[in-house]
Amino acid sequence: MRILVVEDEILQAEMVTGMLRTWGHEVLSVDDGQRALNTLARWVPDLILLDVFLPDTSAVELIPQIKAIQPDARIITLTGQSSRELERRLRERGISYYMAKPFQRGELQAILSHLSSRPKADPGRRAKPVSILPG
Repeated sequence: MRILVVEDEILQAEMVTGMLRTWGHEVLSVDDGQRALNTLARWVPDLILLDVFLPDTSAVELIPQIKAIQPDARIITLTGQSSRELERRLRERGISYYMAKPFQRGELQAILSHLSSRPKADPGRRAKPVSILPG
């Protein structure tokens, strides 16, 4: 699968990216919401691993912007500050899975295995053109 990792904690991003590549996935990693949107405007991943709290935004605010660019985006959110209310708000925005950090390697691998058995995004598919403005 093609996976975009959106994570601002360097060690966490390196660990997740390394695991995913070891498992044979094509991975890009960015460290904030704006870089994620810029990447999604030109690259269509099969999955987005999205940290809930980023330096410039939160997943609650970012997911609708992601869906405006790529309406069929599959998103797994990752958070170290888990709560039922936060999970509810993210699920309302259409995430595929909600994971609390730290997570077990096997847990992520099982979710990816499940998602990879579902129809994949067409790699030739282009992102929906949008204007990305700060603010």
